[in-house]
Amino acid sequence: MKKYLIYIYTIAVGLGLTSCDDYVDIKTEGKLVPEETINYRYLLNNTYSFDRSNALIDLMSDDIAIRDGHAQYFENYYGTSSYYRPYKEVYKWADSIYYAGESDYTLNTMYSALYLSNVVISEVMNSNGGTELEKAALKGEALVHRAFVFLELVNLYGKAYDVSSSATDPGIPMFTEPTVEEEIIRTPVEDVYNQIVSDLEEAIASGMVDKQTGRNIAFPSLSSAFALLARTYLYMGNYTEALKNAEAALDINSSLINLEDYENAYDYSFFKRYEDPELMLSKQSSTSYIYSPTLLSLSDEVLNLFDSGDLRYTMFTRPIGDMTWGAFSGGRAFCREILTGEARNAGPTVPEMMLIKAECLARANDTESAMQTINTLRMKRFKAADYVDLTATDSEDALLKVLEERRRELMGKGGFRWFDLKRLNKDVRFAKTITHKYLDQTFTLEPEGNRYQFPFASTLFNYAPNLEQNP
Repeated sequence: MKKYLIYIYTIAVGLGLTSCDDYVDIKTEGKLVPEETINYRYLLNNTYSFDRSNALIDLMSDDIAIRDGHAQYFENYYGTSSYYRPYKEVYKWADSIYYAGESDYTLNTMYSALYLSNVVISEVMNSNGGTELEKAALKGEALVHRAFVFLELVNLYGKAYDVSSSATDPGIPMFTEPTVEEEIIRTPVEDVYNQIVSDLEEAIASGMVDKQTGRNIAFPSLSSAFALLARTYLYMGNYTEALKNAEAALDINSSLINLEDYENAYDYSFFKRYEDPELMLSKQSSTSYIYSPTLLSLSDEVLNLFDSGDLRYTMFTRPIGDMTWGAFSGGRAFCREILTGEARNAGPTVPEMMLIKAECLARANDTESAMQTINTLRMKRFKAADYVDLTATDSEDALLKVLEERRRELMGKGGFRWFDLKRLNKDVRFAKTITHKYLDQTFTLEPEGNRYQFPFASTLFNYAPNLEQNP
């Protein structure tokens, strides 16, 4: 078998083929090459592959606390489950998340999306039957998908971006073609980020529609490309570019939900993805937390950040007992998934862009504009009668308040807190040691500790023996 990464292996399995070589042979025969432009549209309609983000990230952060009673129940009923056990191991920042022979299904799914993106990027401009504008827009969509995969994975498996070390810090196996035959090794973090920026800049110039709505929200748009570029620059610490791109995204879509209008929403009646005016691009994670809410039990630290009357607390968190029919007591869990009936979303949103804008303004010493931006957001998160503006004494105080607001708004959504911990650990003002307790064990993670880099599943090394494992 040729040296092809798991992303090609998984797509071959998904097509019912027997091996990587079989895929190459068939592709060479021209039977799987979509020569017509419309067929690349069909490839990009595969939201099962594209509309995905990592399902496990949130459990790693200091927003989550699996309490003793919940942990004991988990051990009794789910502790050996190949599906649920990784949730426990991730929470414990274990050196190995999956047993020998088990695949990292989330990684496989994202590399499958990468593969499909690369097919479109590499081939669509030479396809038949479409205009140059149509083909460029399709390529733009695929570039956004690829950039999202790279950004998510490099932040999971690589170190936080650091201008002084990212040129040599190991990132991820990075592929920009559908197939590769060279040795499979990790591309440095800096090179991955450079590719992300390049992809998104090309996507922005590709002629995609300004924004997507309704059932098309899983398809990239100009606003989502600007938004992901803003997120990328934020993680890079380039606040000038992050601000510029966040504002560009907000110029296209600045819609906010007024939570007071929906405070009495019944379960499964709140905005679904295709109805959510704040969403710029859907990237959903697993729905497992709906069925096991104790896994997303919130820490007292994050719960104590909410002011009285904050509707994000009353609507999106619940006592554990309410979610488990009294089977457990103690603590509150994230429950927005129950309101929507859908998985959490890691895609860019209007609130995220407002928070990026506010953070960048605070870092630029524009205290007034930073506070005005987050107050515009907060006003929609309280009843009008309960709302009071936040104030800041100076830009340092404004930055602290913006970061706290970011934690409240993005709680439980697609790993934002984990990625923030990684980037903020570079700053002595915000670096912190976090602990997780699981039954009688206590696990400690120091700033920039090794377990901030997710370990690769052992099965990957069957295909990539020279792949560097995280220590």
